[in-house]
Amino acid sequence: MVNRVKIKMKKHWIKNIIRISPNDIDRSKFLRLDKNERVINFEKKFLRHIKKSINTYEIASYPDINKIYKLLSKELKIPKNMICLTAGSDIALKMCFEYFTGIGDKIITLEPTFGMVDVYAKIYNLKNIKIYYDENLNLKLNEFLSKIKKDISLIVIANPNSPTGTIIKHEDLKKIIVKSHHYKIPLVIDEAYFGFYNFSYIKFIKKYKNVIITRTFSKAFGLAGLRVGFLVSDPAISRNLYKYRPMYEINHIACLAIGFLLENKEIVKNHIRNLLIGKNFLIGELKKIKVKYIDTYANFFHIYLGSKKKYFEEILKKNKILVRKGPGVEGYENYIRISLGSKDQMRKIILLLKKVLG
Repeated sequence: MVNRVKIKMKKHWIKNIIRISPNDIDRSKFLRLDKNERVINFEKKFLRHIKKSINTYEIASYPDINKIYKLLSKELKIPKNMICLTAGSDIALKMCFEYFTGIGDKIITLEPTFGMVDVYAKIYNLKNIKIYYDENLNLKLNEFLSKIKKDISLIVIANPNSPTGTIIKHEDLKKIIVKSHHYKIPLVIDEAYFGFYNFSYIKFIKKYKNVIITRTFSKAFGLAGLRVGFLVSDPAISRNLYKYRPMYEINHIACLAIGFLLENKEIVKNHIRNLLIGKNFLIGELKKIKVKYIDTYANFFHIYLGSKKKYFEEILKKNKILVRKGPGVEGYENYIRISLGSKDQMRKIILLLKKVLG
């Protein structure tokens, strides 16, 4: 007879949260246009530097992160005590959930948005007030503003947002900042796609001390595999968020890569420039064949396929190309989302699209 031990589950709601396991495919064999990663090969001098710098010390010792804090402080023109490095911007968001919320608290988020926002809301058992987009992919601002009240514990928005690729107009986001500041509500602005959209709200922190900015090195810097991000906030908030970090925020290899890219900014600039060339080519070709599209403020693009969407996705997969569903808003079900790549990589999409459309 099997002795079954029943373990007490204090956070009983966790069992109702569904996390999807990764697909069992070797993504290295595909052109990965599904997760907004860098798909253009890094320059050789960057790879040479990493390979040359990795030795026993980098693998066997705990990382020295102070240099990265100094470089970021210089790059952002802010004091080090406003910055907290994290293992990806998703961990920066998690730290904010842990610090600012308690069971049953109310928060405001966008829908759709970065998937981990909803996951954290469920893990911490929060009442998530979701603000949706209209048929023109505009945020329902008046509804958003009406929900900002003194009983809200946290507001999380992404600017630009994913998967919509949209931004909140500056004057509209300023209204959200001002009202949340009035009620002393922490406002997290996820700037994961900074670099493709170059307006940052970091400079607002001095006046509006409730604003917290999160960023990642996964997108414009192309370091998704190294899992590095950071948050910026008022020193008083940053000091407390810093307490939620693990023993070491990031690893040695990540420090090597970030340090080199921050000191060799042309590598990142060239990457963004090549993506822009690819995007302009894509737009030109889509116009020629009269295919509707939605441009974004990020490193991805939406293309309308109508009734041929599923067939085109099958063709892409047969040709070792991965893509995702479109903006995730009602009425946009027949769009696909593709991460931007080089002109040659975008040409592959166009050639296959022309075959499908006849």
